[in-house]
Amino acid sequence: MGVAGQGRRGVEVSLLGPVRAWDRGCPLFPGTPVQQALLTMLALRAGMEVSVVELVEGIVGPVAGEAGPLEEELHVHVAPVQRLLRRTGDGGALQSTSGGYRLGIDPGLVDAIAFEHSIGDARVLMGIDPDAAESLLDGALGRWRGAPLQGVPGPFAEWERTRLWDLHDEASVMLRRLRMLRR
Repeated sequence: MGVAGQGRRGVEVSLLGPVRAWDRGCPLFPGTPVQQALLTMLALRAGMEVSVVELVEGIVGPVAGEAGPLEEELHVHVAPVQRLLRRTGDGGALQSTSGGYRLGIDPGLVDAIAFEHSIGDARVLMGIDPDAAESLLDGALGRWRGAPLQGVPGPFAEWERTRLWDLHDEASVMLRRLRMLRR
């Protein structure tokens, strides 16, 4: 993915810092905090359907009783994101499904997913090709622009923030070990 927003490959999403998005290199307004939470959930499951109930609970927490009004409110937050993507030429990126929504983009264009894949690849390469592992870890850690999902509300974002920080710490330790072994 390189530096987020520099490509010409469609919608890219950056979550390793404040939420940002680009369409073919053009920056997109990330929206309100609730819209950022929605985009975060869909981006981290790029290409997969996320149900309306999952989205509501991921943004506001478990819902006791009837979730209908919250589900209707969610649709209000989705509409501006869909309009924005249509205006930039990729209206098909955010798709309605029978039970929810799907962000129809390549998961590799989401920096947090690419970061996680790089760490997995580096784990495999550590004993085989330490130089390649080091390069992958350098690149993965270089994607970070601050606290992940900065300012994004909701229990899903909080859980993901913790998970991403844990992966960051793991990558940092792996990189230090590789560098120590070369001394």
